[in-house]
Amino acid sequence: MRPLIMPALALLLAACSGGRPGGDLDVAVVGEGPLAEELAQEASRATLIRRGSGGEVVAGVATSWRFLDDGDDLILRLAPLRWPGAGEKPGLELVAQDVALGLRRSGNEGRAALAAAGLSKRGTARAPIARVVELAPQPATPLLLDWLAEPALAVRDRRGRLFPGPYVLEKDGGAWRLQRRSERPLPDARAASIRIASVDAAAAVSAFAKGEVQLVLGEGLAGLGAARAAGQGRALKLETVPGVIGLAINAKSGLLTDVRLRRALLLAADGAPMANRLALALLVPQNRLWDGLPPPSDDRARPAEERRALAAALLREIGIGPEQPLRLSLLVPAGPEFQALAETLAANLQPLGISLAVQRARPGGFAAARRSGAADLALVEQTARVADVVAHLDQWRCGRVRPCSAAADRLLDDAAAGNDLTARQAAAAAAEAALMADPAFIPLLRPVRWALVANELSGFQANLLGRHPLGRIAGDGR
Repeated sequence: MRPLIMPALALLLAACSGGRPGGDLDVAVVGEGPLAEELAQEASRATLIRRGSGGEVVAGVATSWRFLDDGDDLILRLAPLRWPGAGEKPGLELVAQDVALGLRRSGNEGRAALAAAGLSKRGTARAPIARVVELAPQPATPLLLDWLAEPALAVRDRRGRLFPGPYVLEKDGGAWRLQRRSERPLPDARAASIRIASVDAAAAVSAFAKGEVQLVLGEGLAGLGAARAAGQGRALKLETVPGVIGLAINAKSGLLTDVRLRRALLLAADGAPMANRLALALLVPQNRLWDGLPPPSDDRARPAEERRALAAALLREIGIGPEQPLRLSLLVPAGPEFQALAETLAANLQPLGISLAVQRARPGGFAAARRSGAADLALVEQTARVADVVAHLDQWRCGRVRPCSAAADRLLDDAAAGNDLTARQAAAAAAEAALMADPAFIPLLRPVRWALVANELSGFQANLLGRHPLGRIAGDGR
């Protein structure tokens, strides 16, 4: 039986006051993904489980929990909390039935997290007594607590109304503004207010140097060059995070319908020169869709020269070579980092007879350009929110991408069905190998995130997920 985990916080629903113990935190986010909104949701929504500064799970609305003897079912005890009332009249008590029924009201936003947590089916969430929630996921997952910390699975009532989190969320022009509910700092609400704005790298680095923002978070590689060039010394923090940087193949591209061409790209595209181009020790080659898997046992395990020879032979079979080159278009996000990676990749493939025409997306326009389907390939960063290899590989299931592998789908079903990390890992490794037999994605590098952290901040802690709950960050003595 797993031990009880005692509470690290209590969510208090007191009104805001005029005092500002804890000070204000101004945050700039660099990148084109959803990180700014995710951070705002994480601070403003109440979840059964929350994240600590190191990415670990800590108590949220659930003050304690335990797994039953077989490790499949989870029992959570709720804190004595109430819904907001009207005027001076207190609201109703938050009860387990709210939580159990509310999970089914997370809609499209929570669909992927519910599936990964094994809570999509009816009857997987129950309320045996008023302040106890019982979860019986189907299939069970050893990462259930991690998924319960996701804002997509925030506590709701049976109508889908969100239970208030530590901060009140407001829009502030194009930014997010968070105001702490409690008069005094709490573990998950240290700063009195937080402002989160998505800005370009140059503006973010400049604002940090002037002291206008205390924290800059890079969502990926974008802006890293500017941050390094700014000479901020110890302020610059780097982290490798789970996921993959690589080439997404456009299934609508007639040029890439031949599996031999896709296999040739998989064997010939080498992440090592790309990592060297950016001269960043933490940016390492990755020839798997997930770095935590065992080394591949297929042709990817061969030395680089042997892989290139195999790629050249495949290309010759379809009439491609230095004398008969093939031109492919490659879409990359805006920014010199991606331009440098694309140029290095192009130089790597050119001797084999593959010419890359690099298309640089407009700032903020990469997602739209990719959806248009105009390019044959796209250089993308796929970062996992939870270190769940099965959920990560699910994005390449049939019905989501083409080409795909029915065999890989079956192996992923096997991986998801086991509540044992070792068995899940073995089945996931087999699924990944099946996906690489007819690839829809070419892995190249392991993702990296960066941050600029002001000296006066406390609570920022590098971790394996690259997750930094803003409510746990504040300025010392502010």
